[in-house]
Amino acid sequence: MSTTTYSHLQLMNPMLESRYLKLEESRNRLIGELEGLDEELLNRPASAGKWSINQTVAHLIQVEQLTNSYIQRKVQEEQLESASLAHSLRSLLLRVALHSGMKFKAPAAVAKVPAYASLNSLRIQWDAARYQLEDTLTELPRQQLDKCVFRHPYAGMLNIYQTLDFLQDHFTHHARQITRMRRQWLQ
Repeated sequence: MSTTTYSHLQLMNPMLESRYLKLEESRNRLIGELEGLDEELLNRPASAGKWSINQTVAHLIQVEQLTNSYIQRKVQEEQLESASLAHSLRSLLLRVALHSGMKFKAPAAVAKVPAYASLNSLRIQWDAARYQLEDTLTELPRQQLDKCVFRHPYAGMLNIYQTLDFLQDHFTHHARQITRMRRQWLQ
């Protein structure tokens, strides 16, 4: 009987894994809450010029995809800037702003969302984006954990922990909007 060794398998850093799992739990909870809702409702804009629930979900996916792509490119660089107190302060200000409910104008790269999308197709896209993010986090070298690997359009450069915190806070910011839309329509 042969014995299979798994020494080639890499494990994700536990601090990254806990943040990743929190993102996954949040995403799965949101998808679960949206399943079973009428597609017409999910694609109805909140008001003129506003996004629908599915457009908001598409935006969340775009942000994760572009964030991950940026990280993947950045970690290939030989010299990465170490995160400093200034980076931590800007990250904290971003977190406070997102938790406050403050409105932001989405950067052009993540502001163009499809007019209509099925929740199932969005789930499939999000699954793929999450698998890619998981791979990126698992493969991230230990010496790059405190390096600046992502440039947020307002907060500037962030390390991987701050980047995952941003993704969680960004998700929560939009999940609150989705909850408000659902309540508005289900009254």
